[in-house]
Amino acid sequence: MKKKRHELILNFVKNNNVSTQEEIITMLADNGFNVTQATISRDIKELKLVKEHFGKNDIRYAISEKNADNDNFRMIFTNSVLSIEAAMNIIVVKCYSGTANAACIALDGMDLPGIVGTIAGDDTIFVACKDTECASDIISAVSPMLKG
Repeated sequence: MKKKRHELILNFVKNNNVSTQEEIITMLADNGFNVTQATISRDIKELKLVKEHFGKNDIRYAISEKNADNDNFRMIFTNSVLSIEAAMNIIVVKCYSGTANAACIALDGMDLPGIVGTIAGDDTIFVACKDTECASDIISAVSPMLKG
């Protein structure tokens, strides 16, 4: 539900001149999401939306460059990774041949908490996590990005 709401917000901000949280609340209500201002405030922070000046008196929400980078990282990761599995606090990521380095750079760029380090070969990435709980959380965060 949150993922779909975030997708709607990003799409709305990309395609409209949105200057207030109320506009976002109304758009979400029109799409079946009844949310509070506090929820929108948290969503804006999580999505890293920023207010930018477009002309003298035109201030509106925009997608920060960091968020755009995250979209690129997700696309690279999604198109490279075949499977992901934990072995205690180590995550093993299997990739298409020749894509592990790019997928590893994308994974590093996602700034996921708890990753101690990564190393990539031709078709495999090893991810060292602080502990088994962290490994599980990371798999939960990236698994929805995988195809199929």
